[in-house]
Amino acid sequence: MAATDLKRAPSEKKEVVKNLYVSGIPEEFIAMQLDIEIPVVIAILKEQGIYRHANEP
Repeated sequence: MAATDLKRAPSEKKEVVKNLYVSGIPEEFIAMQLDIEIPVVIAILKEQGIYRHANEP
C-alpha cells in the first residue's frame, strides 16, 4: 500500500495499526507485518492523533 492510499485503507487495518502501535510495536515492524509502507503507518497514526516521534519529548 503506497502513501497515497491512506484514504483507501480499510478501517480494520487502521485499527490494527493503532492497536499494534499502542502495544509498543515500532512503526517499521507494523509496516512489515501489514505489508504497507512506513509513511502510511505514520499517516494513519497521525490521523488518529496518537503518533509520537522518537525525538519528541
